[in-house]
Amino acid sequence: MNNKTPMRGRRRSTDTSLLATVRGNGTEGRRRADDNGTGHSFFATRSQKFGIALATTGILALAAVPTAQAGAEQLGTTQAASVSPAAVTAPEDAAADFTRVEVSSKPAPEKTGMEAAAASVKDEAKSEAAAKKAEEAKAKKAAEQKASNEGLVSPVQEMVTSSGFGYRINPVTGAAGEFHNGLDFALECGTPVTAAAAGTVEETSSSAGGYGNRVVIKHADGMTTTYNHLQSIGVSQGAKVSAGDNIASLGTTGNSTGCHLHFEVQIDGDDVDPAKYL
Repeated sequence: MNNKTPMRGRRRSTDTSLLATVRGNGTEGRRRADDNGTGHSFFATRSQKFGIALATTGILALAAVPTAQAGAEQLGTTQAASVSPAAVTAPEDAAADFTRVEVSSKPAPEKTGMEAAAASVKDEAKSEAAAKKAEEAKAKKAAEQKASNEGLVSPVQEMVTSSGFGYRINPVTGAAGEFHNGLDFALECGTPVTAAAAGTVEETSSSAGGYGNRVVIKHADGMTTTYNHLQSIGVSQGAKVSAGDNIASLGTTGNSTGCHLHFEVQIDGDDVDPAKYL
């Protein structure tokens, strides 16, 4: 037989791969379309492209399988190394207990000791302040009692009281509710004014308003007497005086409506009613 003699029919291919199969199917489909005489080669070409795309997708998928399997194996190994299973069991008749547990915080012993020491110091200071206040009140009461028992000499010969101790209507302004902190003795201007008790002249002053000419004498046991609206002053600051000594003359200086002596008595700086000691 002549080797150049063409072989009848097409030789069957021995390539059985997925790509070869797809290509073969595409070619056969195209020939069949041509043999049928339809002339629609467009559909054959489209079928061939679809086959190639399908084969490519299959190849990529097969290549990705080992990688995915390796990743899964590695993840499983990591989880197995980090997590150890443990069985948790409970009796079938066990009852769930949802009782709320109250938790209270307690200060550390050192802090409690410091707070106790601070509280003790604070209480001690309060006690000392209260004791001091009680002593001052007691001394003031004793001074008042002593002054009341011994009494004061009247600062004028005749005690003609024109205004008493307490609230009154202001004789200058006419306003109600003024507190009058002394006694007023209405007498002729120039009437002698004497010291009510022995002591030291603490102040001699003069003002156009208010008390006018004024003398303040400091006595024992926290007592002070003042003499106001004077016409003239006969003593100097720092002078020692005895009860009944002439210290000034009665007048009407300062805020005054007429000749009179405004006489005050104070115990530890607080105004008291002079009538209790005269």
